[in-house]
Amino acid sequence: RATLLGAGALATTLAAEVVAARRHRFLSAETPLEISGTIGPEDGEPLTLVVLGDSSVAGVGADAAEDTLTYGVAKALSDQYRVSLHALGVSGSRLGHVVCDQLPEVEGLDPDIVLVCVGTNDVTHGTTIREAKRQLRLLVEGLVRVAPNARVIVSGLPPAETSVAFHRPLRDLLGLRALLFTRLYRAELTPQGISVFDIAKLTKSAFHGKREMFSADLFHPSSAGYAFLGTIYGRAVREALDNAARDLQPDPEAELA
Repeated sequence: RATLLGAGALATTLAAEVVAARRHRFLSAETPLEISGTIGPEDGEPLTLVVLGDSSVAGVGADAAEDTLTYGVAKALSDQYRVSLHALGVSGSRLGHVVCDQLPEVEGLDPDIVLVCVGTNDVTHGTTIREAKRQLRLLVEGLVRVAPNARVIVSGLPPAETSVAFHRPLRDLLGLRALLFTRLYRAELTPQGISVFDIAKLTKSAFHGKREMFSADLFHPSSAGYAFLGTIYGRAVREALDNAARDLQPDPEAELA
């Protein structure tokens, strides 16, 4: 009886938190930032960077395009490369939107790097694991078609439990779902040669309890939060490029053989 009462109380609390979350005023993206462009020295090695995803790619919460995660990645590469940046993310996107709406925009760009940051809206809007798995497989097929020469990095889910826009226990439940999605990404994408970047592990402590890292809605990052993320993601993309360059190096022993 006590267990049933406890379960009922938890369910009631979660239901109340869901209602409160739906009423929460999140930042809108009515006027998207113009992030795409070219950055880096004129004589730098040309590099085409395509970023797909949701509001984190669109920079919702940032004060200016230069403050965004996407621009931060391009800037991190601009010391060596002449980066042609294509920020195709749209606020509110889920995996299905990336597959159906954003992948077709990649056709003809011939990117060297594709970074995908999506999944938070799937977590918060109840996308099932089965449907997410289906969309990930479609994502792989689509990337092979529109970006056959690209090095692909897919971000794992950010630590949803750090967002103070939600209260506990809903916040913890979302954090658990985010972790499950990241594990699903690894299981589905890593065997296909796609790097899955565990952003939660590297950012949880930086965002936990620090409101200055969040924008006014306490959900999207602030300019300070995006600056930090741009540095972290930039490092991951640089590492992927370095690994790709090493893979292309000829093997002297193989040549001698």
